[in-house]
Amino acid sequence: MKRIFSIFLILYLFSACSGTKHLPKGESLYIGTRQMKFSKIDYGEKWKIKDAGRKRTEVYYNLWDLPNGSLGFPVFRMIPFRLMAYNFYYTEKDKGFSHWMMNNFGEPPVTISKINPALKADKIKNMYENWGHFGTTVNYQVKYNKKKTLGRIYYQFLIPKSYTYRNIEYVVDSVQLPIRESLFNYKKTSLLASGDEFDLEKIKIEKNNIINYFHDQGYYFLREKEIIILADTSIGKRQIDLRISMADNLSAVYFKKQMIVNQTISIDSTIQQPGTDNYFRWSSGRVKKSLLDSIVKVRPGEDYSFSKVKTSIRNLSEIGIFAKPIVSLAVADHDSIKLNSQVSVQSLDATTIGLNAKANYKNIGYIGPSIGVSFGQLNLFGGAENLLIDLDGYYDFPIGVFKKRVSSASGLTFHSTLSAPLIRPPFRFINQTYSLPKKFITFRVELDDRKDYFKLISWNASTGFSWTSSPKISHKLNLISATYSNIINSTAKFDSLTADNPSLAVSLTDQFIIGSNYTFKYDNLSLENKIIGTYFEGKLELDGNLLSLISRKDPETGLRKPFGIPFSQLAQISYDFRVYLKLSASSQLAFRHIGGIGVAFGNSTHMPYINQFYIGGSNSLRPINARSVGPGRYLELNEGEVNQVGDLKLEWNLEYRLKLGPRLNLAAWTDAGNIWLLKPDPNRPYSEVRWNKIFQDSFLTSGLGVRLDISFLTVRFDYGAVLYAPIFVDGSKWIWQNKLPLWGAVVGFGLPF
Repeated sequence: MKRIFSIFLILYLFSACSGTKHLPKGESLYIGTRQMKFSKIDYGEKWKIKDAGRKRTEVYYNLWDLPNGSLGFPVFRMIPFRLMAYNFYYTEKDKGFSHWMMNNFGEPPVTISKINPALKADKIKNMYENWGHFGTTVNYQVKYNKKKTLGRIYYQFLIPKSYTYRNIEYVVDSVQLPIRESLFNYKKTSLLASGDEFDLEKIKIEKNNIINYFHDQGYYFLREKEIIILADTSIGKRQIDLRISMADNLSAVYFKKQMIVNQTISIDSTIQQPGTDNYFRWSSGRVKKSLLDSIVKVRPGEDYSFSKVKTSIRNLSEIGIFAKPIVSLAVADHDSIKLNSQVSVQSLDATTIGLNAKANYKNIGYIGPSIGVSFGQLNLFGGAENLLIDLDGYYDFPIGVFKKRVSSASGLTFHSTLSAPLIRPPFRFINQTYSLPKKFITFRVELDDRKDYFKLISWNASTGFSWTSSPKISHKLNLISATYSNIINSTAKFDSLTADNPSLAVSLTDQFIIGSNYTFKYDNLSLENKIIGTYFEGKLELDGNLLSLISRKDPETGLRKPFGIPFSQLAQISYDFRVYLKLSASSQLAFRHIGGIGVAFGNSTHMPYINQFYIGGSNSLRPINARSVGPGRYLELNEGEVNQVGDLKLEWNLEYRLKLGPRLNLAAWTDAGNIWLLKPDPNRPYSEVRWNKIFQDSFLTSGLGVRLDISFLTVRFDYGAVLYAPIFVDGSKWIWQNKLPLWGAVVGFGLPF
């Protein structure tokens, strides 16, 4: 232990020295921010900073300057290997091996002048004053070593009470009287209210909201610069009076509503003419007039509305047959209160055919060649009905630590989707506010040949709707989803396995599933400049209930068999929750928790195999192969993959991601979880869930990985180990206790989550 400590000490001292090797003259190497001290001005009474946590988070993010060798925290500096590489390969040449190594694997020294703490202090002061804390004081101090080659930064903040709004007054003069009622109606929805703290960002948003509101009322000429917001801070007691008004000397036309009087539609520069034909036509296609009449919200005879312009452009983009939609407006000749509109679009290629030959990778632990063909036909019947067909053949080899327990597979997949805009939704909760709803029909057939077990053919057909209810929330409802699977050929190995395990045969043979499912998705990841991003996707599936109501029981078997085919009856819930914490511009902490539970009832004694949960694979418990562990503490000695599925799944993943260079990233990760049965199975002992010992019965893996970013793909190389395996007896569960070679390399494509 002493030897290891000595080695690390020598390396650290070496890094401290080498870090200053190529510092510019007069510069100091920044080695971290040691302190950010917040204090409140004492007014002789207790008071709180409103939204103090949010404000501090933004301050931390702006002061979160990372020294060389940091792992995402300004106070934590390890050995700066990239700075050492920069110094080792340092060259002033603009090409050559050393130049390439220095720029791709090195990192230039982060100096105090680059951090510029004086500028940072002014920025933080401005931030607090923008939040109404006028008079905020920000001081900083840089503490150097004796040679002034290394420096740490200390910040101190002295924060006064924030100013609050006393009165908010909306004022119009005699010329502006026509908008008086609209302005006071807007006041009901204003972001600003008496008693709130001053917030400059909210005032900017308020100006934009006022203009958008007036534009939706038909006032075409008003612009944001004409909204004047004045603040009076002289009233004392840290209060502000706001006065919101229009600019002076605006002509009366600014306060008159503009109406759309004429409209033309141009497709591929062809001006469409009115007539008795039910279609708009151009050289390579046609589209129903009724469709464009429905999705283009800017219409003659109606007042101008900016939101209708945006909605029209959005709808034209989302139907999938046009590109570059434009809605342009111009003042009509000799009449300033009348507008002409022109809708212009370019048509997309209606028919596309593609061929592909690729290395097919599946995150459940397979890799192999794949050959496919795709066909697309847009606007099939003139109503933006878009058809997409894919046909793929594959051959898969298992990879991973337990690859010997998993059989190779080959197969053929046919998948088609026909989608179209949903103009008249059948349910009130499906709205068109944020996107154009879609209706769809899908059909999928797959022949899967598991070489060691069986040939399984399955098909699925579904129809339903998808829509968006907010910028972050989307929905998908499959009104009807029907699935049928059947084993058309099996091996002696599989027959022996099902003979010993009847429940496995029931879950695999002749499964007919018909029902409905609903998927809810919340995505808060795409917004820019976010420190924390969240994502949630949940799915609810109910199968077999309708068939149960309309069919009778077979007196011999007790099963309901409409059309002579038994069907499955089940309820299933699954979810995927993720949190992403941005530690810096080059580091991130990502967390995921996924789970699900399914219950068979009524006409079924077991969940169908295709609905049961499995665990493992390069996006799950790395480096465990999919379907090679579980359920519970069940230990499968001879066969894997087929019967290692369950009714309940819980999994947790944590990954630290660090950007090492333009194309090279590092990750440190840990995964935990398992699958379980809800009821004991005598053929799979110890497979049932023990609710009070969920974590003790979960697998734990951990490892390191390298990610190589190519322009169109991320390749992952991970090396991990099974740290804890609940399948072993007490005293042998941890890796240092069982001494088994449960480690190995894992290859993946794309981020695991």
